[in-house]
Amino acid sequence: MNIGDIAEMAGVSRAAVSRYLNNGYISEEKSERIRKVIEETGYKPSVMAQTLRTKKSKLIGVVLPRIDSDSISGTVAGIGSSLNAAGYEMLLATTDNSPEKELEYLRVFSNNRVDGVILIATVLTREHRKLIKEMKIPVVVVGQCLSGCLSVFHDDEHAGRELGQCMLENGRKKVGYIGVLKDDVAVGQKRCEGFLQAMAEAGIAFPQ
Repeated sequence: MNIGDIAEMAGVSRAAVSRYLNNGYISEEKSERIRKVIEETGYKPSVMAQTLRTKKSKLIGVVLPRIDSDSISGTVAGIGSSLNAAGYEMLLATTDNSPEKELEYLRVFSNNRVDGVILIATVLTREHRKLIKEMKIPVVVVGQCLSGCLSVFHDDEHAGRELGQCMLENGRKKVGYIGVLKDDVAVGQKRCEGFLQAMAEAGIAFPQ
């Protein structure tokens, strides 16, 4: 079954069916007739044909360091929900915290037909910055702030400062700090800087 068959059964033109399938303008009466035929026949348009026609695959590549993390799995679930609501699907690529694998997957997605990439980043190297800048498709970085690129991130410095203040306000006298490598600017560097600010404001010399 093709668009011509749907048009004939609904008593409309092929152009009307095409507009319906691509969210173009069509009268409510024609839209309802087409909808009923599609529902009754179970017709599904060819993904490849739609891609060739619209130049869009409705696929988004998502690159993440690991899936067995509560915060990351929650983030991925939210991304998936939002993409599905917008008519998109996601392709997941897990890197096991390897910057080299991140670069590899970014290249794979860049060279294949996806409409954009979401990178849940930990460490952004010089190679990351160069590659992202050169990519011809939209890229969103999650978890880090990358100049010149749409980024979604926490205020980690402020969070670290508030955490330190909270501990001191609750009477803690001996405070320790366990963090990650400072190559991770958000979690490793900014959170630590915020925490140290809180200690300094309280007059506590904190060894580093």
